[in-house]
Amino acid sequence: MRPFTLLLLAPLLAVVASGCRDSKSAQVAPPAAAPGAAVNPVTVVRPEIRTRAAVLETTGKVQFDEEQLVRVNAPVTGRVIEVLARPGELVETGHPLFVLDSADLGQAKSDYAKAVSDLARSERAIKLAKDLFEMKAIAEKDIREAENDHNKSLAERDRAAARLRTLGIRPDQLKDIADRADASTTVTVRAPRSGVIVERNISPGQVVSYGQSDTPVSLFVIANLSTMWVLADVYEPDVPKVRLGQAMHVTLPCCPQDRYVGKVVHIGAAVDKDSRTVKVRAVVTNPGGVLKGEMFARGPSTRARGRS
Repeated sequence: MRPFTLLLLAPLLAVVASGCRDSKSAQVAPPAAAPGAAVNPVTVVRPEIRTRAAVLETTGKVQFDEEQLVRVNAPVTGRVIEVLARPGELVETGHPLFVLDSADLGQAKSDYAKAVSDLARSERAIKLAKDLFEMKAIAEKDIREAENDHNKSLAERDRAAARLRTLGIRPDQLKDIADRADASTTVTVRAPRSGVIVERNISPGQVVSYGQSDTPVSLFVIANLSTMWVLADVYEPDVPKVRLGQAMHVTLPCCPQDRYVGKVVHIGAAVDKDSRTVKVRAVVTNPGGVLKGEMFARGPSTRARGRS
């Protein structure tokens, strides 16, 4: 038995003759026959195009919707102090996930404070250069040099601020950092999107590295379970029957009486050399979160049936 079904549409040209009548077809009445003439028993009708729903049954499995999935990595190298979220927990955007103690964060704050100080010094240098130029004490090129130094200082301050923002520093914290009132080396990493935590690869005391291959690919994986992907295995002879946007009805072994509806959004470009199938992906609605990742999908044994 093959698992779930794809609804296909095929045109059917029906011509009815030999006394068969269709109430939806427009009939053409024969001309009145003369008395005593032979009567033609054939009724002529106009042909019409009808459609027939065909059902393609196949197998597949359920996966998380990658377009509704977010992977959280370490924004900076450091040691995990505290983990604030658990697998299976529903979190909102901005929910704290874990706390890192990082010397790199302290360096980033120091760089920003220095950049702000250099910018203030360059602004004073421009003002002094303009005053001296009015007194004809310096040349015009000295003003241009002061302005170039000011532009460099401005760019460095913006770069340092952008680095702090990637580490989770809010704009309202920048003033304290510039005044060197905030020299903390801890950073709280927060959820970038709402959803359910489906994977966690982090524990207190663990050292995580930014951009290092020895760190787990994702410290947290957060998924939106309102929709799921279903990857169907379609055999080569059936591939031409599949079209983008076609409906897909998915059933599960645990509850074959329930159906979950989706539509085809992608058809694979290559045939698997072992199974000789093409992967067809559909986005399926998931009311109540019944569909789970890696779940096997099965469907009813129904056949295509045309309309008479």
